[in-house]
Amino acid sequence: MANAVFPNSLPVDLPDEGNPAPRARSNHNSFPPPPDVEPLPENGGPGNGARPAPMAPRGPLDHVINVVHFLSRACGVTAAAMFFIAMLLICQLVFIRYILNSSTVWQTEAVIYLMIGGTLIGLPYVQLLRGHVNVDLLPMYLKRGARRLLAVATLLCGLGISGLFAFYGMELVIEAYQGGWKSPTIWAAELWKPYLMLPVGFGLLFLQFIADLMCLLTNRSKAFHIEDNPF
Repeated sequence: MANAVFPNSLPVDLPDEGNPAPRARSNHNSFPPPPDVEPLPENGGPGNGARPAPMAPRGPLDHVINVVHFLSRACGVTAAAMFFIAMLLICQLVFIRYILNSSTVWQTEAVIYLMIGGTLIGLPYVQLLRGHVNVDLLPMYLKRGARRLLAVATLLCGLGISGLFAFYGMELVIEAYQGGWKSPTIWAAELWKPYLMLPVGFGLLFLQFIADLMCLLTNRSKAFHIEDNPF
């Protein structure tokens, strides 16, 4: 009845008098979707809620890169745990000194070692996430070839600096261990243990730089993770 009274109106799914059941609406439409609306995916497509399958390794180099990335993520977890323990020690220090009115012996020194060690151990994880401070203005204005050369030069500089710190840091650890160095405090902590964070952190950062360089040279990643036409 409603469709007979208004023959030119829009097709609304109202029940007819003779057929109380509403008409089934088809999912296929001959009109294209608006430009800001994505079309509905077909059955089994990537938009049906299923996660895409991970890409399988393409060779031995991918296994090496995956191992380095795993080590970098493990460093991130270790660094977060060290910061968390340092926070707990600060709370315990405040409670002992200002609530119990007692003196502390090792808490302040342990917090310092944990904070510095967590910073050094977290270096490869930050590099994995590209979290270090950088300026992308120059790479964005360079062409693809020049941007690639700049990225290679940057990674080589990072390799040199991290390798230098890892080498001399290991020398410092050996010297502190052989000389029996201890901190000039009541705790008298053995200094080779906190010094060990220096070669470990920069050594793993060196491996992460190598993995980034290999990904760049084999086209597994883009220079500075910038598209070819950023503007």
